[in-house]
Amino acid sequence: MAQRLIYLTHWRIPSEKTMSPLILKTCEEFVRLGYDVELWVPQRRNAFDGDPFEKHRIQLNFPIRKIWALDLMAQLGSIGFFMMVFSFNLAVWWRLRGLNENVLLYGHDLRDFVLPSILGLPICVEIHDFYESRWHVLNRFVLHRVAGLIVTNSIKKKRLAEYYGFPEKRMIVQPNAVDVPMFDIPQTQPEAREILHLPLEQRIVLYTGHLFSWKGVHTLAEVTPFLPEDTCVYFVGGTESDRASIEQFVAERSLPRIVFLPHQEHARIPLFLRAADVIVLPNTAKERASKYETSPVKLFEYLASGTPIVTSDLPSIREIVTEKEVIFAEPDNPESFARAIQTILESSAHGARKESAQTLARTHTWEARAEAIKRLLESVA
Repeated sequence: MAQRLIYLTHWRIPSEKTMSPLILKTCEEFVRLGYDVELWVPQRRNAFDGDPFEKHRIQLNFPIRKIWALDLMAQLGSIGFFMMVFSFNLAVWWRLRGLNENVLLYGHDLRDFVLPSILGLPICVEIHDFYESRWHVLNRFVLHRVAGLIVTNSIKKKRLAEYYGFPEKRMIVQPNAVDVPMFDIPQTQPEAREILHLPLEQRIVLYTGHLFSWKGVHTLAEVTPFLPEDTCVYFVGGTESDRASIEQFVAERSLPRIVFLPHQEHARIPLFLRAADVIVLPNTAKERASKYETSPVKLFEYLASGTPIVTSDLPSIREIVTEKEVIFAEPDNPESFARAIQTILESSAHGARKESAQTLARTHTWEARAEAIKRLLESVA
């Protein structure tokens, strides 16, 4: 009898955020490995409502259960968020009571397991962020009851062992991953630009994803005065409010040759990466989440694309890549990023770095990630 794996998350499914396809790809791979998978999510307002399997290109379907929760974030902000997470905990706890020992609970946010953790069911959690400033007491409460942890880099594993006393033998380091075939597209750079209606004569520096400050997008915007006149910086993605904020930043400083494009369907991102001359991961060193905790899905997608990459020189990024795959720039330093970008634009010798990047991407597939996690689940749950 297949083990029943219930993935708990308070996140919106589907959504414009990276965690949405990450959750669904993880569930899909668990189905492939023989688990009886269910995804439990709260009933929330969702502008991206629709078929999540179609939106995120998931081939192996599984039940998505919508669990009652208070949805007052639009009215109450952070208080509404707390109420949503707590009510989701309460509703999940109520539904889980009395389930047999063949159930395994799984998720990626310790806050979703506060009440479910008291039921005695085996729990394994992926650690992407700590939320230590507000949630460390709840973190300790849940971690005391968790069977195993999947940690996305070794820096966080060490922190969990030292700060929370979690046994290292019940943790594995498993970074995020990429759907490699999705980025192995036949289009050339000119063909991709024609499909996307991008100018053929410009040189394009590209960033895809959210426009949060810790992503370093303001640094990338400030690069343009140091780049040649024929080079533009494109930002693809972000929410309307975040896009408006950085557009104001650009306007106030009269930064030239910057183009903002709205959120795109994930299926179109490989075309954007192919259309670019350089793709950039400009994460800041000013915030812990960026410097130490992140394991960017974006970086794995960049690697799989084969397009030259410039990235911030941070411990979290160094854990994934080296100079063999990318060119590093000093975090929060626009001139350093401009020099790194210029190095790529002025050279045509990128074959070795491209080959190394794509080879590395092939070692970080969702399939390989799920296999490693399964071994932990079988040893602790």
